[in-house]
Amino acid sequence: MIVAGFGLVIACVVAIARKQQQDEKSGAEQPTIWDKMRKGMEEMPEDFPPRVMFDNVDSARVNTERILEILEADKGGQAADVKANA
Repeated sequence: MIVAGFGLVIACVVAIARKQQQDEKSGAEQPTIWDKMRKGMEEMPEDFPPRVMFDNVDSARVNTERILEILEADKGGQAADVKANA
């Protein structure tokens, strides 16, 4: 029991030391999952099915952002019209 407990304590100390070492290395901003995925997909051939799906999701995300920007700009214009008519 004592040997098992001692081994557990050593394992915890080693895990904490590794975590601190990784935190020191990653002082810079870590890439997001999306950035990691994009980097991996860029290395694949263009006709590789997962890349095709990824490209479609990426283009849908970009289009959604554009649509939201247009709607927000349009909503702002409508709000000004409502205030002018009131």
